[in-house]
Amino acid sequence: MDRAETAVAKHRNGYNCCQAVACVFADEVGVDESLLYRLGEGFGGGMGTAKGVCGALSGAAMLAGLVHSDGNTENAGQTKARTMRSAGAMQKKFVERAKRLICSEIKTGNDGKAFTTCADCIRIATEIAEEELGL
Repeated sequence: MDRAETAVAKHRNGYNCCQAVACVFADEVGVDESLLYRLGEGFGGGMGTAKGVCGALSGAAMLAGLVHSDGNTENAGQTKARTMRSAGAMQKKFVERAKRLICSEIKTGNDGKAFTTCADCIRIATEIAEEELGL
């Protein structure tokens, strides 16, 4: 099973969209999966069920920080710029494929029908993270 399908399986087993995306990369980013799970918990349903930015994309953006930042606040300007570029590039690619950025629009913005399913948003975000972050 590829990483995107593993993320979808995690979602089917109770992970929210953010958790599903972030947790499948635990080995790649050197962070314990349980910590990623806890960090991603508030991003379900477009952040606390507010139906804001898709949680799957939020998970990919979290990964960008883990890949680009060394946690050194003295070096933050350089790492923050790389993280923001990656997050922006992933957002653009995500919208091209999922048709929308906002969870509520993704789910109902197509005359009451979903533009993209949660499972497909998870696949898209996982694939984009792999491509953009070299994971």
